[in-house]
Amino acid sequence: MKKLYCIIACVVLAGNVFAAYDFSAVAPSGQTLYYQIVAGGVRVTYPNSNQFDPYAGYVAPTGSLTIPSTVSYGGTTYSVTSIGDRAFCYCSSLTTVTIPNTVTYIGDVAFGACSGLTSIFIPDGVTSIGAGVFNGCSNLTSVTIPNSVTSIGNNAFYNCNSLTTVTIPNSVTSIGLEAFSGCSGLTSVTIGNSVTSIGYYAFRNCSGLTSVAIPNSVTSIGEYAFQDCSGLTSVTIGNSVTSIGSSAFSGCSSLTSVTIPNSVTSIGIATFYNCSGLTSVTIPNSVTNIGNYAFYNCSGLTEIHSEASVAPLLGTNCFANVPSNISVYIPCGSQMSYYSRWSYFSNFIEAAGFSFSATSADDAMGSVTVLTQPTCQSPTAVVNAIAANGYLFQQWNNGVTDNPYSLVVTTDTALSAIFVPENDSPCDTVYIYVHDTVYIHDTVYISGEGIDGVDVMKAKVYTNRGQIVVEGAVGNTVTLYDVTGRVLATKQDDYSPLHFDAPASGTYMIKIGTYPARRVVVIR
Repeated sequence: MKKLYCIIACVVLAGNVFAAYDFSAVAPSGQTLYYQIVAGGVRVTYPNSNQFDPYAGYVAPTGSLTIPSTVSYGGTTYSVTSIGDRAFCYCSSLTTVTIPNTVTYIGDVAFGACSGLTSIFIPDGVTSIGAGVFNGCSNLTSVTIPNSVTSIGNNAFYNCNSLTTVTIPNSVTSIGLEAFSGCSGLTSVTIGNSVTSIGYYAFRNCSGLTSVAIPNSVTSIGEYAFQDCSGLTSVTIGNSVTSIGSSAFSGCSSLTSVTIPNSVTSIGIATFYNCSGLTSVTIPNSVTNIGNYAFYNCSGLTEIHSEASVAPLLGTNCFANVPSNISVYIPCGSQMSYYSRWSYFSNFIEAAGFSFSATSADDAMGSVTVLTQPTCQSPTAVVNAIAANGYLFQQWNNGVTDNPYSLVVTTDTALSAIFVPENDSPCDTVYIYVHDTVYIHDTVYISGEGIDGVDVMKAKVYTNRGQIVVEGAVGNTVTLYDVTGRVLATKQDDYSPLHFDAPASGTYMIKIGTYPARRVVVIR
C-alpha cells in the first residue's frame, strides 16, 4: 500500500505530464543524469515525457549520487540550478545524494519513494522544500535544513519513519500540510523562532516524538497537527498562538500536562481528545469557548485550572468521560459562573489569581512539602524543605533561608529549595563543651579541609557566654543549621566575630560561604 501511495503521489501531486530532457551526461559519481535547459542554467529532470512508468526503459540512478555544479553540452557549460519535479521519484536503490551549492530549487516529489535513501545534503542556496520532496523515504535517518529555506511544503517528509531528529532553522516561516506526518521514529524536533504557522497534520502519527516546544513566533497550530503522537509527554506552546485547531493533540495518550498561553482565545473541537495520560490542564483567562469533545476521554485528568473569571462556554461532550469530582481551580468569586456553565463538575475550588509552586532543586538531595496552600481567603503559604540523608537545606531560590518558610503570595510564585551536600568526614566535627556556670574561652580551630579561601588560622569556632562564636570568616556569609537542615540563623561576617545562640545540647551545622558545612557538637 505504501508503494502504491508513493507511485500515485509521484503522479498526482505534480500532474501526469513529464518534461522532456534536452541532453544527458554522466555525473561525477558515474550515473547518467538528464537535463533540461532553463533560464540561467539547467535543471535535472526525469527523462520520460509520457505517462509515468518507473520501468519504461529508464535506468534509475543507484548508490551514492553526486550531482555536479556544472555540466557541458554543445560547447556550452551550464550551471545546475534546480532539480525538477519528480526527477528521482521512485529511485529506490539510491542511497545518498550530494546536491551542489548552485541549486536553489528542489521540485515537488523530487525524491519521492526513494526508500533506500539514507542521507542527503541540502545546500545553503535552496530557499524552499517543495511538496512531497522526500515523501516515502522510509530509510532517511537525518536531514539538515539550511538557513536559506523559508518554507517546507506539504507532505515534504511524509512517512519518513526512520527520521529521528530534525532541526527547522529560524529562516523557515511555514510548515505545510502533513509535512512530517507518519515520521514514527522522530524523537525530537526543534522549530525555529521564525515559523508563524504549523499546518494541518504536520506531525500527525509521529509516535516517537517525546517533546516539542512551539516558539513564540507561531500564531496558529493547524487541525490534527500532532494527532496520535502517542509518545508525546510534554508540549510548550508559545505565547503568540491564538488558535489551536481541532484534534491538534487528540490521541496523545502519553501527554501528562499542558499549559495553554493567554494568547489563545479558542480551543478547537477534540483538541486533547483521547489524551488518557493527561493529568493537569491550565486554561488561560483569554479562552472564551472550548470546542466539542475538546477533552473527551481524558480520563486521567485530576485537576483543571481555569483562569477566566467568567467560565468559558463548553461545547458538546467537552469533558465527557473525565471524572466529574476532580479539582477544578477557579478565580476568587467566580463560583456562580462555573456552577452555571460547568455544571458537569462538582468540586470547584476558588484560588487566587496566581500560580504557586514549591519544589526541590534536586530531588535526590531533598524534598519540599507545602504545609499551607494560599487561598482566596488566606494568601499565606507555608512550605517546609526536608533534606535527605547526607544533605543540608541551604536556602530558597529567592535567597530566603527560613525553614519552614511562611510567605504572602500576591503574584505567580515558583519556589525552589536548594540543598547542599553534608561532609560526613570525622575531621569536620568540632566539639564544644559548655558548662552551666563556667564559660570556656579556649579556641577551637576548624579543619582547613574543604574551606579553601578562608584563612584557617583565623577561622575558628568557640563559645562565649553560652553562644557559638565564629571568628575570621573574612566577609563570607555564615549559616547555622540544626541536624534536620533547618536554618536557625544566617549572618554576614563584617570582619567581626559572629554570635549564634545554641538553644540546647546537640549537633549543629556551621557553613561558611559556599564551602561544605561543618558539624558542631554542643554538650552542656
